[in-house]
Amino acid sequence: MLTSLFRLLTLAIVLLVPYGTSVASAQSQPTDFPLTITDDSGVSTTFAAPPRRVVSLNPGFTEITFALGHGDALVGVDSYSDFPPEAQNIQPRLTAFPNPSVEAIVDLQPDLVLTLAESDDVIAQLRAQGVHVVKLFPKDYDATVEVVRSLGRLYGSPDAGEAIASDMSSRRDAVVAAVADAPRPRVYEELDASQPDMPFAAGPNGFYGQLIDLAGGTNIFADLPADVGRVSAESIVQRDPEVIILTDSDLPFNPQSPDMVRTRPGWDVITAVRNGAIYSVPGSLYSTPGPRLAMGLEDLARLLHPDRFEQSTLATSGMSGVATAR
Repeated sequence: MLTSLFRLLTLAIVLLVPYGTSVASAQSQPTDFPLTITDDSGVSTTFAAPPRRVVSLNPGFTEITFALGHGDALVGVDSYSDFPPEAQNIQPRLTAFPNPSVEAIVDLQPDLVLTLAESDDVIAQLRAQGVHVVKLFPKDYDATVEVVRSLGRLYGSPDAGEAIASDMSSRRDAVVAAVADAPRPRVYEELDASQPDMPFAAGPNGFYGQLIDLAGGTNIFADLPADVGRVSAESIVQRDPEVIILTDSDLPFNPQSPDMVRTRPGWDVITAVRNGAIYSVPGSLYSTPGPRLAMGLEDLARLLHPDRFEQSTLATSGMSGVATAR
């Protein structure tokens, strides 16, 4: 549930933050310290040595930190950090919405705070207290890969960062190659249907839209002005998706299911509904900026092109929650 709540908050943030492709860059040789990192807010911070006391205010950064072998450096995480399972044992768990407590963070005496979308005011207060803050906002798959590399260098583990980043890139390339000449089904990806007649849908770019493209689909709302946007039920029917992806099936509020979608007024004429191509997916795999984004891509590619992937071809995510409307 915590991860689902985080996704709701991230969805709101994406609607407010303009699209950007910048990622943190290390302005030094990978193994050299002092190391200067320029983050997505344009602020450069110099580290004399790898950080040993880290506060992560985003589940993706918590996941990356563990994947790089530095989970023991985490002295505090946001309350939504629940992967890997060990992350759930880290105390304190900080409330990040609407804003984290500056005092609580400072009391932890961190030498690094990783943040995705905290307000400039909060970040300024932390920096005024002498806390090193690195703000990262990877908006798509490739940007996430580069964040992994940057954090690998920052943690003093460039080889681990490069290994994970290369694995993510290789898995992306394998998917793209597998679907390169396949027909591209029309895809509607639903992010939140608290108002079923005006749901939030995946637009172009970003995590959601880019994954559809990489996985060999055609996003029916690729013409939205933002990466996420409200759309009308009528427009969905008119655009007639061949596949419907429900990343809102595990949200804590108004979770949707294939059965619920199938019974929406007027949706019975949609090709995906008539063919039973409505899929519930674990939304965290599609939206968390971390190594498991590769699993989300692979899972989506399997759903769109099951004939192109044998079970052993791609790594499995253990998606026990996947459901298909028959």
